[in-house]
Amino acid sequence: MPDNEQNIVLSVAGFDPCGGAGLLADVQTLQQCKVQAMAVQTALTAQNEDDVSKVIWHDMDGIKIQLDTLFRKYKFEVVKIGIIEDLEKLSQVIDLLLSQNPKVQIIWDPILQSSTGFDFLKDLNPKLLSKVLSQILLITPNLPEYQSLANALEGRPFATNILLKGGHTDGDDTSDHLIDQEGNQTKIAGHRIKNSKHGTGCVLSSAIAAGLSKGMKLKTACTFGKRYVESYLKSGINKLGAHYTIEI
Repeated sequence: MPDNEQNIVLSVAGFDPCGGAGLLADVQTLQQCKVQAMAVQTALTAQNEDDVSKVIWHDMDGIKIQLDTLFRKYKFEVVKIGIIEDLEKLSQVIDLLLSQNPKVQIIWDPILQSSTGFDFLKDLNPKLLSKVLSQILLITPNLPEYQSLANALEGRPFATNILLKGGHTDGDDTSDHLIDQEGNQTKIAGHRIKNSKHGTGCVLSSAIAAGLSKGMKLKTACTFGKRYVESYLKSGINKLGAHYTIEI
């Protein structure tokens, strides 16, 4: 990927002190993809790669002042959203992003629960969820998240593109499936890598955002994200990956 300092991606997500997930993981991913990263914090988490102790959520005023300050100088074409307290805040953030740039491409990584069992987003109001999905380009759920969202929608369609991640499937085939709004599916091949890493969902959505900011089409960006995550899974020690070892 050629370097281009004019590519900027905004991450709206939580702060994970160990750096494996959230804003720090997003920034590391984006910078390794040679994209300028900016960040707005939605929450401060007390966690490491094995455990989440507590989440301290920012109120909407705190999120808005961060966004407004950046809006005074920057126009964002691609935004990735991670953990957020509730759908009402998510909807307000999306409305702010769209008011700044109606063509902004928004990726939402719908993190409903941490891998250690900590609940992040509980109340999935079907009407508000439908509104949110209709305003964004892509969601990147794993299988349990997809099922939770589908149940919450109560038969309403997913009014957005879906990258259904394959990591929670059985066996060695971990292919992702890109599903458009008409239900057409494109398989993005993948195989199981034995290493377990913290924050792979954050890394994937950020890598996809980087690809989009470089002008990739959605399928190409999702494929690039899948390959980046595979490299991430092979890197580093224990549950923390090493972005600086990943070749782009």
